[in-house]
Amino acid sequence: MGRVVWFTLGGIAVGILLIHPVAMLAYTMKHYQAPGPINLTSWLHIMRLAFGPGVVHMGLLFALLGGASGFILGSWFVQKKRLLAETIESQRNLAALETLRELMVTLAHYIRNANMVVGGFSGRVLKQCPDPELQEEVHLIHEASQEIDAVINSLQNLTEISTVEYTESSHELIIDLKKNLEARLAKTLQSKDQKQG
Repeated sequence: MGRVVWFTLGGIAVGILLIHPVAMLAYTMKHYQAPGPINLTSWLHIMRLAFGPGVVHMGLLFALLGGASGFILGSWFVQKKRLLAETIESQRNLAALETLRELMVTLAHYIRNANMVVGGFSGRVLKQCPDPELQEEVHLIHEASQEIDAVINSLQNLTEISTVEYTESSHELIIDLKKNLEARLAKTLQSKDQKQG
């Protein structure tokens, strides 16, 4: 808002100090009947008239016109600057999101291959293992494998990046996937329960 004020004050100054005397000069030149051009003495006389008490109302009108023009110009300038900053920020976010997607596709490929082996073997061991205590431990491995898949899917389907602090004591940030991840895990567990039931 400060720039708009400065533009407005600048417009008022231009209206009083430049536009008003030039308008007076143009008017005088139109009605000036002396032979020859206007000299410095007559220009100074016109300047004195432009700031004299008899034409204060005219000076105020030019000040108002200059101030309104300055306000409009200042508002346009501030708006343009704000829009440019928003555009740059949007482009940065888009580039960061695109880079994250490319990274996730690469990581997902390798992590999923390894996770498929872990999940596949743990699922097979769960079906064949008679020991309930060992079955519970293998079940935890199998759930962790499904959780890894849900994290990868969540990261691949990000449409915006929001971050949270990793821990309260550190200032490191992590990508906030909590809601998305919880929904995917619930869906995975629900479909698993339906298959078993």
